[in-house]
Amino acid sequence: MVKVLIIEDDPTFGKVMQRIFTSEHYSVILAPTASSGMEACLKELPDIVLLDVVLPDGNGIDVCRQIKETPKVRHIPIIIVSGEAKSVDNKVAGLEAGAEDYVLKPFLPEELLERVAGILKRSFKPL
Repeated sequence: MVKVLIIEDDPTFGKVMQRIFTSEHYSVILAPTASSGMEACLKELPDIVLLDVVLPDGNGIDVCRQIKETPKVRHIPIIIVSGEAKSVDNKVAGLEAGAEDYVLKPFLPEELLERVAGILKRSFKPL
């Protein structure tokens, strides 16, 4: 089962995203802060991370950079999902930090699922 880590401080939006992915048979871990998200990433070793930019204890761009600089988890693909950091500069900063994609809220569930599926297809190496 594919494991998705959602780092999102808005509990309602986190639950919505959780429902989207569990309805498609993904395993979902929710983390509401930058620190709990990094901890969950290291402990759970998810297959992909969905990361909000604005978090109560940090910036998602910094979390993305931290994940990509940590050997144990640097291979994990990251999609930044933001409703507030919509500028081109924010998108560029997220991609420069190592994110594979940058999705703006609100989004269509089907689009997010397709983006995740596409990134997972490209990131999994056959044995």
